[in-house]
Amino acid sequence: MENIEIFKKIALFKELNNTELIKIANLTQKVSFNAGDVVFKRGEAGDALYLIREGEVEVLAPSPEAEEVEDVVAVLKPGELFGEMALVEGEPRSATVRAKGPAKLIRVKKEYFDDMMRQEHAIALKIYKRLTIILSHRLRETTERFAIANQIIRMTSKKR
Repeated sequence: MENIEIFKKIALFKELNNTELIKIANLTQKVSFNAGDVVFKRGEAGDALYLIREGEVEVLAPSPEAEEVEDVVAVLKPGELFGEMALVEGEPRSATVRAKGPAKLIRVKKEYFDDMMRQEHAIALKIYKRLTIILSHRLRETTERFAIANQIIRMTSKKR
């Protein structure tokens, strides 16, 4: 029941009722990480979605200066999710994620999620609708950041 209360606070599950949340909760595993532990690495198989119960995680991407160096591009907090692209496309991870401090997460394995989505059409529709909204917001935010970065580049090149 503890996970259900957490799920109610997560945007992905916002439209689900208690019965549907119980079905989702039955698919999950609680996992814990210490500060600096890697949840997954860029390039690994995308096999699960993660929800943050407690703590924070850092999303890392290759630095423009050197491929072997990774920069923190986002810090995610309780109630947020990551790894959702694995559920949609099944492609290798696009970023590395590590625990910023002690972190308690909920893992939803792709294989269990896919089975439920095939069997529970009403749940699938609600979740995919919310997932589309979440990804749309992230794309909009990325587009805004990209526009700001382009402005900075143009201003810097004009000063030379």
